[in-house]
Amino acid sequence: MGQQIPNERAANAFSESIHPVIDTMEMRLRCELLREAQESVDPDTVVVKALEYAAEAEQRIAELNARVRTLESLAKTDELTGLLNRRGFYDAVRRELQQSARHKETGVLAYIDLDEFKPINDTLGHAAGDEVLRAVGRQLGTNIRATDFAARLGGDEFAVLFVRAEHIPARKRARVMLEELNSLTVPWKRKKVQVRASMGLANYTGETAFEELLAQSDRAMYREKRKATESRSAAATR
Repeated sequence: MGQQIPNERAANAFSESIHPVIDTMEMRLRCELLREAQESVDPDTVVVKALEYAAEAEQRIAELNARVRTLESLAKTDELTGLLNRRGFYDAVRRELQQSARHKETGVLAYIDLDEFKPINDTLGHAAGDEVLRAVGRQLGTNIRATDFAARLGGDEFAVLFVRAEHIPARKRARVMLEELNSLTVPWKRKKVQVRASMGLANYTGETAFEELLAQSDRAMYREKRKATESRSAAATR
C-alpha cells in the first residue's frame, strides 16, 4: 500500500493549528532581534544576527505554509479516487456560481449515481467495489476539460461541473460521458464487472442558488434512475 493520505478531519485540524505556530515564530524573531540589540553594542553584530534569524524564519515559515497548502488540498480530495471530495466540490460549485453571477456565465451540473453497486460489494467484496469506484473516477477525471470539476461525493455518488459552458453542448458532453460509463467494464480477478450509472443534469446561470442547483440535479438523477430500473425490469420479463 502507498502512503496513507490524512483524513479530512486531521488535515483540517493541522491547517487550523499551524497558523498560530507561524505567528509565534514571527513573534520569536522579533524578540530575538530585540534581545540581540539590547545585549550587543556592535551594530554590525546585530545586523548579522538579524539576517540569520530572518533567513531561518523565512525558510521555516515557507516550509510550514507549503505543508498547510498540501494538507488543505488533501482535505478536499477523495483518497480513493483522487477526485475532489464533497467539501472540495461544493467549494468549487459556490465559486463558479459567484463567477457566473459576476460575468453572466452558464454551466451544467451532472449528478451521477452508480446503479446496482451494492451487489458488487456483497458478491465480490469491498475491494472489488473500491476498484470499480477508482475506475469510474479515472473515467470521469480524464474526460473533462481542465476548467471543469469532477468529484466523488461519497459512497457511489459522483458529480461533474461543466463550467463556462452553454447548456445544450454541455448536456451533450454529459450524455456522452454517461454512455461511456455504462460501457465501462472493470476487470476483477477472473471476472469483468459491468458499470451501470444514472445521471441527473441541472443547468445554472448567474441567478441560480447553490441549494436549488443541487436539488434539481438530485431530482433529475432519481427520475433517470427510476426509468433505468423500470426499463431493465421490463426487459427481464420479456
